[in-house]
Amino acid sequence: RTSNLLFQPDVSALIGSYGPGGFPPVINAGDVLNRGFELELAYQTPLRSPFQFSGKYTFGMVHNEVLSVPVGIDYLPGAAFGVGGDVATRFQVGQPIGYFFGFETNGVFQTQDQIDNAPQQDGAQPGDLIFVDQNGDGVINFNDDSDKAFLGSPIPDFTMGLMLNAGFKGFDLSVNLYAAVGQEAIRNYERQQPFANQLDYVIDRWVGPGSTNEHPRLTTEPTRNAIFSSYFVEDASFLRVRNIQLGYSFPAKWLSKLKIQGIRIYGSVNNAFTFTAYKGFDPEFSSASILSAGVDNGFYPQARSFMGGVQLKF
Repeated sequence: RTSNLLFQPDVSALIGSYGPGGFPPVINAGDVLNRGFELELAYQTPLRSPFQFSGKYTFGMVHNEVLSVPVGIDYLPGAAFGVGGDVATRFQVGQPIGYFFGFETNGVFQTQDQIDNAPQQDGAQPGDLIFVDQNGDGVINFNDDSDKAFLGSPIPDFTMGLMLNAGFKGFDLSVNLYAAVGQEAIRNYERQQPFANQLDYVIDRWVGPGSTNEHPRLTTEPTRNAIFSSYFVEDASFLRVRNIQLGYSFPAKWLSKLKIQGIRIYGSVNNAFTFTAYKGFDPEFSSASILSAGVDNGFYPQARSFMGGVQLKF
């Protein structure tokens, strides 16, 4: 349990303001509970074995829950969606830190008859996203939170790591893998502007009845399709091969005349492979604020790098 967390949330009338060039005030934002467990399994072959192998597997789970917020505040607002858009994340009692809160979608309107028989959604046209009527009043309320819902959390259900090392007759190989499963991410780098770059999934956008029930029409007209909703929330689970290294150590008898105890040459690749269904550039992005931990603003992806070297031991 962590108490009196320090935050710099967006300015509100209750927290206070700041002047040009300044920063939001730092406040004590409440208490948070983290509970879970970690498991580590390791194996090592006998040292006298001609083939050397070792491995370490780690597994971790954590339950994160906000226990309290400052008195007089229902929740602390987090990251905004889009440019000047609604706040998409919150710090609220009973929820994980920075959880996503917005409109839930249920496909794409195909015809005008479908719109007429659905809960009233002002401005909707065929090809627009269908929003779920959470409170059942027959109207999608865009001016309050009555039709918004929990849309996900940036905290993974569990994480795993695997480190493998092998050696035989001077050769050595090491592989490092990491996986995070169950977390969601918000695509917050898309701009619905006439000349803005788009991801290639817009090729499969709605162009007529029956064309797709996933991606809305592409238009420069004002629509509700760009407001924060589950359409912009994705499963960001991934498995990443972080490093692969292969080396060779020359036999000691070859080096006796050189007065060198050891020579090892090696080559390695960092960020070798990433397996994910996430549409963004990199599912393992980072943020300066815990309240925007799951908001992908288009961070530059981690590069794959190749290295080689020679190690000398005198």
